[in-house]
Amino acid sequence: MHPLPAILIDGLRATLFRHPRVSATTVGAGMFVAVVVVYLFASILLEMAGTSPPWMLLPGGVLTVLGDSMLTLIAAWLLAVLAARREAVWGIATVLLAATVAAAVVVHWPLGELASYLVLHEHAGLAILVELVARCWWFFVLLVFAHWLAPRGLGHALGSAVLAYAVSAAAWWWLPQSPLVRTMPVVQATAEPTSGDQDGDAKTATEQDEADDDDAPGAKSEFDAEAAMYAQPALLDAALARLKPQTPGKVDLYVVAFAGDAQQDVFRNEAEYVETLFAQRFGAAGRTVVLENNAATVTTRPLASWTNLQRTLATIARTMDPAEDVLLLYFTTHGSDDHQLLVDLDPLPLNQIGPDDIADALKTTPAMRWKVIVVNACYSGGFVDALRDDSTMVMTSARADRTSFGCGADSDITYFGKAFLAEALNRTTSLREAFDLARTSVDAWETADQKDAKPDAKGVAGVEPIQHSEPQIATSASIEAKLAAWRRTLHESAAVPFAPAGEAMSRGASPSPDASTRSGKG
Repeated sequence: MHPLPAILIDGLRATLFRHPRVSATTVGAGMFVAVVVVYLFASILLEMAGTSPPWMLLPGGVLTVLGDSMLTLIAAWLLAVLAARREAVWGIATVLLAATVAAAVVVHWPLGELASYLVLHEHAGLAILVELVARCWWFFVLLVFAHWLAPRGLGHALGSAVLAYAVSAAAWWWLPQSPLVRTMPVVQATAEPTSGDQDGDAKTATEQDEADDDDAPGAKSEFDAEAAMYAQPALLDAALARLKPQTPGKVDLYVVAFAGDAQQDVFRNEAEYVETLFAQRFGAAGRTVVLENNAATVTTRPLASWTNLQRTLATIARTMDPAEDVLLLYFTTHGSDDHQLLVDLDPLPLNQIGPDDIADALKTTPAMRWKVIVVNACYSGGFVDALRDDSTMVMTSARADRTSFGCGADSDITYFGKAFLAEALNRTTSLREAFDLARTSVDAWETADQKDAKPDAKGVAGVEPIQHSEPQIATSASIEAKLAAWRRTLHESAAVPFAPAGEAMSRGASPSPDASTRSGKG
């Protein structure tokens, strides 16, 4: 049998607590490198299985695989030293890395799917038990392997396994990790504006860049693009480090606001108002993260990008109690009729975000069960089907085939943002009731806009009748019951007036402080 298949079979045997058959002293560094390549391809295939096509490969994920391989090599060296078998280091490392691949496929992937299923069906206790089994599996692999290397008694094997586990698994959980695969955003190259698009919201990203007024507030400031790019990891790390931990026995709300387009301050205003409103009125102080694209805040706020969104959600999932707490995710930006959210901060090359991208970012470990997702953009109704489930409430500012209004350069806040955030949520703490109030207000404002339209020189109305945006909601009894339980934890508080971001700062609001792929091991 060819050595590589034999090594992979030995990795599977080790995963199932069986002794390897290949002599460790006959395996060299070349075979270890070959198994690293197998590990990389297996990781890519596993991530593709959980990600919607078309796919794109992220180089950072390759570094994650290489980092885990190096930790495995260090753990193997420890086992070899403790077993007085230094000549077998490469063989031990190769079999352990093959076991990492096997465990990822036959143990951790199915157990991860089972844990997610249990969380979604209100079996949090069983989900935690499954997660514990997954985490302990690699320890028992190491324990059996250490005893095979040096059968000197259970105590010696146990000590060796603990050290190897601390290096190859416990250290691994604390290292920053990047995905290998994500969905490639597909942005429509050209599109004809619809008659209902009064503010340019139906344009694609390219057309929007060309059409935006150079005198718009968000377009005046200049910034060092390279410095902004390199500052991002520290800015995001600082924002995530400030997140408060979950309160045991209490439903906590964690909020992420995402302002995608830098060309108009209306989106920055809205995202920062989300932070202020939910911190002061809804008990989310210290549990809110704002991701925004605006030239004025590139040195103080993490950017609104898919990568930052994915990292933020992954950190919140580990900070909150995913079976008890609630995530509120609020998007505000332009949208296109092929259901892509505009993510833009010229000249940085940021990817656009579609429904599947958000769904992928929400596939965290552990899985967050209770979610409220608000998408405020034209054609945002196209996000409902990809994001809805029994424990998620999805609200959008428009139907899948309609534009929304109030996001031009002259606006301080969008129609939907004003109706839902500034007005309705200052009257009620019920998100469902606030949506119903907002939908009524938006419809009335759009009707009034049509009545106020001035006739042209021929005495005929200069615009076609407005196609009302018709905000959409997808909800369930389960999520509304959870939100009712969360509302019971709130204390009565005063309304929070809306003010544009610059004015809020001048009135004394606190700015954001300056920032100074699981493996087979669980």
